Amino acid sequence: MEGNSQSPTHNRSSISFNNSRTSTSQNQGINMARNPSTTSARLSTSQSPVLSTTPGQIITRRRSNAIPARSHYASRLEGSHESASYSISTAEIRQQTMSWTFRELATYDSRYSPTGKDFSSSAPTKRPQTPSISIKVNDETSSYIFESEKESDDDNYGEQDYLIPQESPVDTHEIVEEKLPPFSFANIWSIMQVAVYSLPAVCLAVLLTLLDAMSYGIIVFPHSDPHIPATGPQAGISMFLASTIISQIVYTGGGSAFKGAIGSMMIEVMPFLHIMCQIIESQMVGQSDHSILATIMVSYASSTIVTGVVFILLGVFKLGTVIHFFPRHILVGCIGGIGLFLILTGIEVTAHVPPVINFEYFVEIFKLSNFTLWGSRFTQTDYSFAAALVLKLLQHFVEHPMLVPVFYAVIPLLFYIVVFSIGMPLDELRKLGWLFNFESANDAPFYIFWTFFDFKQVKWSAVVATIPTQLALTFFGILHVPINVPALAVSTRQDVDLSNEIIGHGLSNILSGLAGTTQNYLVYSNSLLYIRSGGDSTTSGVLLILMTIFLWVKGSFVIQYVPTIIVGALIFHLGVDLLKESVYDTWSVGMHPSEYFTIIIIVMVMGVVGFTEGIMVGILLACIFFVVMYSRRSIIRETFTGAQLRSNVHRLFRQQQFLDKVGSQIHIIKLQGFMFFGTVSQLDTHIKDIQQSNSKTRFIILDFSLISGVDYSGLETFLRIKRHLSSTKTHLIFCGLQSMENELRLSGIFDTDETMDTTFVHTFETLNNSLEWCENYLLSTYYRKSVQSDPKSVPNSSWNLSQMEPNIASTPRGQQVSFAADLIIKAHPHATPISASFNNGHEPFRFLVQALSDTVSINKELLDAFGPKFEHQSYEAGELIYSAGSHSKALYIVESGELGLQVNDSEKDSRIVETLLPGTMVGELEMFSSRPRICSLVALSDATVWCLSKHNFIELSNNHPHLALKFVTEIAVTFDTVRFYNTVHHLVNQ
Repeated sequence: MEGNSQSPTHNRSSISFNNSRTSTSQNQGINMARNPSTTSARLSTSQSPVLSTTPGQIITRRRSNAIPARSHYASRLEGSHESASYSISTAEIRQQTMSWTFRELATYDSRYSPTGKDFSSSAPTKRPQTPSISIKVNDETSSYIFESEKESDDDNYGEQDYLIPQESPVDTHEIVEEKLPPFSFANIWSIMQVAVYSLPAVCLAVLLTLLDAMSYGIIVFPHSDPHIPATGPQAGISMFLASTIISQIVYTGGGSAFKGAIGSMMIEVMPFLHIMCQIIESQMVGQSDHSILATIMVSYASSTIVTGVVFILLGVFKLGTVIHFFPRHILVGCIGGIGLFLILTGIEVTAHVPPVINFEYFVEIFKLSNFTLWGSRFTQTDYSFAAALVLKLLQHFVEHPMLVPVFYAVIPLLFYIVVFSIGMPLDELRKLGWLFNFESANDAPFYIFWTFFDFKQVKWSAVVATIPTQLALTFFGILHVPINVPALAVSTRQDVDLSNEIIGHGLSNILSGLAGTTQNYLVYSNSLLYIRSGGDSTTSGVLLILMTIFLWVKGSFVIQYVPTIIVGALIFHLGVDLLKESVYDTWSVGMHPSEYFTIIIIVMVMGVVGFTEGIMVGILLACIFFVVMYSRRSIIRETFTGAQLRSNVHRLFRQQQFLDKVGSQIHIIKLQGFMFFGTVSQLDTHIKDIQQSNSKTRFIILDFSLISGVDYSGLETFLRIKRHLSSTKTHLIFCGLQSMENELRLSGIFDTDETMDTTFVHTFETLNNSLEWCENYLLSTYYRKSVQSDPKSVPNSSWNLSQMEPNIASTPRGQQVSFAADLIIKAHPHATPISASFNNGHEPFRFLVQALSDTVSINKELLDAFGPKFEHQSYEAGELIYSAGSHSKALYIVESGELGLQVNDSEKDSRIVETLLPGTMVGELEMFSSRPRICSLVALSDATVWCLSKHNFIELSNNHPHLALKFVTEIAVTFDTVRFYNTVHHLVNQ
């Protein structure tokens, strides 16, 4: 940086990165490492990069009021401390580690260096109070922009000076860029540094790949199959390495967001590969081994391509999470089956006994000569199964991730120490089965499996016969990726797109299938160990690819010198691990006994019969147990009678008393869950029990608000319930159907029975509407009889009583409600003398007298004083009378029609919480208390009301205070008491 600028209170200095040695001004208080190999520091925050660049690009940033900035590659700083520039290699930062931390001089010590070295020659032990700044690395094209901010007092740098990640690379800041030449010495040197740093992690990954290839590659083909040539194990190892290389190329090349992703051949598909071999051999009896082998290879490759295509489809349509709907315990059972398969295969590889489960098989494997190869005796401890058990024992005491690779690296060393100490020839060891006896191992090319392909010899009908197994293989293979990828993301604290990862797996499998090899995927355990060992960069990934290719091309000679103990031990180790995870670990995690039983059955069927059969049996058992377990859950959530649960219609007190007596004729059944053939019978039985216990039942209300769906068996059951209830003239009422109403209509449940004059099946939108209809039905019937018995009690009656027949089917918002309510008021026996004495009185009090005559003593003086103050008003249906939050200016008495109190659940959604019938009062509480309206009042139908304004009430209170007090206490309060009783009665059982 050149030039000086006047130092503000908070001055800033831009920081850029290249690979040069850097020194800093003492005024700035930062001393970066002098050795380029130690210019890295681990960063640990969650902020994202703010600028995208390429490795080697230098970014320098300044404030708009600062002098122009320029980045330098020199090992010294130019200019004043107000605008100093620092340089560290961006390529090195991108490739050595996933995250970096930059701290002040006082915080630089060996704990913050990935190389374990100090950041300065004399790093102080003091740690300042300021926190370290960190940023998250997402990809290799990301760079960091920092600015160093400090107080003007240079002595405070240890506490005040820190690095700040910027939020935006634009606006008031200027960016000056300068790129390193791609083939410059600095860039090449940085890559070499990263390669050297990641070499231990790469060697570890190659060792893991070699161990897996030796252990599982040799079982790609059935070991005891007579149709498989002697070079089958070498071909299997070659296929394993080829599949691993292809996956590693795809993941490193951008197919995975994990910089340290380790790909490998999919070990879990081994049983399905063996099944395909058996199917093909059964289809090609009597044909040449070459033809059989060519058909097997085509089946292997086609299954890999199918797996890749399915991965691509899942990723493109973002269906990766669909895998989680597969029953977990079936997957666990399949894992246990794979574990058993690996144990049996380990016995086959080490003892050369084909895994045919029968009595002779167990006799053969426990022969002393075979048992000492795969098992253990008290005098021998280095055999395969014993080695696996020893490793499992060590894992209980040592949890270090390097335990497994170190353990298996030590076994061959100990083996050859013993061999050379006793002087046993290698040929003798091969004859005894301690070393693999591959006759043509030296002559077999690394691409030997390609020589097995011969499309002219392929029997395509046999390939078609393997399609079910290929689909089962694909289905089981895709289950692991949606589990491994999120697990690795959590372990590495990295956000990844699952769909993109699945697409990457699809691409790697398609390429692997086209190359003639088997399925592959990201290995969680190996990837995590590799990343934590420092292999988290593209450079290390490329180095791993090159070393794996070398192992594939030149490593065939290694096979002859690998002890069968280590291969068998690896197979046994994984087999025991998977079997333990499936059978033992699930016992203590609270799993349902039926699920655990399913796991055991799956493992047994897979071991004795086959893998495809095991999966099918597991799915069948899961379906059976699901039906059994779910059918035990009651679909009937609650039941009420009409005396316990009421509608929100505000009714008069004597109406409440009447409904209390006859409410038992109404039965409400609240349903829940999914109604299918296993649960719908509960409803049929419950309805029959209701009718047997109460023969007077006239209404059955089924509330579907909490029902998620109904299957065909449920629809058939409803038709049966309908026929039964119609025969007893009991009304069946559905409410809360929503989208299920169309299904019920199509089933014919709402069709009218031609043999009957009326329908006994109804549907309403809500439970409240259903209750209101039933209550009105009962009230209309009751008061029809009351009017017929005493017609004088209803003066000026003009309606047709035939309208009140019990077969009327109308909505609760229809004319029946108004007719029934008006008829109730006019027909009440106590209303006749009062109505006659006040026949010339004011109209609103005629309704009040009828409504309250059974609970209140009416005063003629009060009626004469208040009656003239009421004003008559009319409203059309849907008209707003007052809105929530408005000033309370009046109270209202309903003369005719219906009013509704409405609340708004949201800006667009509203619902009626109370229905007001003729003879009811509303709005008095807010008016007396001078509070804003709580609800909105709307006319549900054309209505007329009598209105007492607040102004008139105040005037009456001033002129007749004793009458005003009597109006409030004897009329308004009594009326509200009845209303409160009605409201609480409705809500208490909701």
